[in-house]
Amino acid sequence: MDLGPIAQLVERPAHNRLVPGSNPGGPTILKMSLLIKDVVGKLENLIPLDLQEEWDNSGYQIKFSSTPVAGIITSLDLSKKSIDLALKTNFNLILIHHPLFFHPLRSLDFNSAAGKFIEILIKNKICVYAMHTNFDSSGYSMSRYILHKLDTKEISPLIPGKRNLYKLSVFIPKGYVKTVRNALFKYGNPKIGNYENCSFESKGKGSFKPLDDSNPFIGGAGKTSFVDESKVELLVEERFIGQAVEEMKKVHPYEEAAFDIYPLYDFGGAKEEGIGATGNFDGAIRLDNLLEKIQNTFSPIFINYCGRLNKKIKKIAVVSGSGFSFMKNAIKSGCDLLISSELKHSDAIKAGSSGICLIEMSHFDTEKYFAAITKGIIEKEFNLNIAVAENTGESNPFQKYKDKGGEF
Repeated sequence: MDLGPIAQLVERPAHNRLVPGSNPGGPTILKMSLLIKDVVGKLENLIPLDLQEEWDNSGYQIKFSSTPVAGIITSLDLSKKSIDLALKTNFNLILIHHPLFFHPLRSLDFNSAAGKFIEILIKNKICVYAMHTNFDSSGYSMSRYILHKLDTKEISPLIPGKRNLYKLSVFIPKGYVKTVRNALFKYGNPKIGNYENCSFESKGKGSFKPLDDSNPFIGGAGKTSFVDESKVELLVEERFIGQAVEEMKKVHPYEEAAFDIYPLYDFGGAKEEGIGATGNFDGAIRLDNLLEKIQNTFSPIFINYCGRLNKKIKKIAVVSGSGFSFMKNAIKSGCDLLISSELKHSDAIKAGSSGICLIEMSHFDTEKYFAAITKGIIEKEFNLNIAVAENTGESNPFQKYKDKGGEF
């Protein structure tokens, strides 16, 4: 489906309950053996850390990964409200968008506001995990959310992502191909377009001579054996290559499994992965009508725009957060308009000369859906009996002074 996984997660639930049978006062905390690292592992399978930008610091911010999960808080930022919600519910995992730490700490003052937060989190063994630019480049991004809510079609990345892939070739004796291949599909199974479980099998003869200290599955020490074997080939993402080889060896009958690993150059990632997103309207829409639609749909604290109000808009790009630096990419992709935040004066001038329209909302207004989307991922993508609460108390750090500008 062209909208990607975000299409199934965009509607906010009518209530905050996740666990069946929980009371209206809040989710029921269940006793379970599931660890925080198990939940994080599932998230990283959907939203890999290797999607993040080099300068980013997504991942664990405060790590208690081996602790059983008591419940999860989702929040755009780590704030007093999100920490208070965790303390109130006794939940011990907070999932945030903006990392707590971007640079190495030189010192930590527990008398400062940030230091007090960290002290509370550590004393209460509350784990904090951030999904920042890796989330922005995933199929669950706020950019896709905005395009979906605007009823655009053919949603795809503005800048398609790349994955580091390897081809793993394993030589397997007759009768064990299915077992080994199924084990590899757990890790060596990246989606290729709309397909998964992709592999290739070829048949041939393998030879080997066991040495004196060996314990061969076939043949005997000191004698060269010739065996009918199949070579099974499949793709594995770089982050899974170690696990794939380990699982393969567990089920492979040979004492020394024979396999090859080949790096692949510049392979395109999943079709949903990449920076920003683009979408098309069924029919062209005037800029003034689109501005009205954005106001009614998202209720941003402000909207700034560049372009003629009567211009017809067909293809648009969205980059949640600060993304006007990708204006050239939007123009190259044939977009009529780019929606983002933190517009610079110089970029507005460039837009006027290039012909592309711009719409600016506040940073918060392009990303305030993170907590709801993340809560939806855990509810709808994972078959886990975990209580989840969304921090709905987040607010825009900016305030609007008044509707009309004053006189000089």
